Amino acid sequence: MSKYRILKFNGDDAYSYAIFYAKSVKGRSSPINWHPQPIVCGMSYKQAVYHKEKMEQDDKNKSIQK
Repeated sequence: MSKYRILKFNGDDAYSYAIFYAKSVKGRSSPINWHPQPIVCGMSYKQAVYHKEKMEQDDKNKSIQK
């Protein structure tokens, strides 16, 4: 299961996507307003997918190095 989740945050335009910790938004649907706070926000969906995958890869690399 993914540690991160992409949802709309505080708006409904093309750049309203944000990345949240999956645990903090469990059971919630888009758009999220103010709480919980995102890790990164203000992106298009394509940008959010890229950053989410990069964050997951970084987490995986950190766990391998330990």
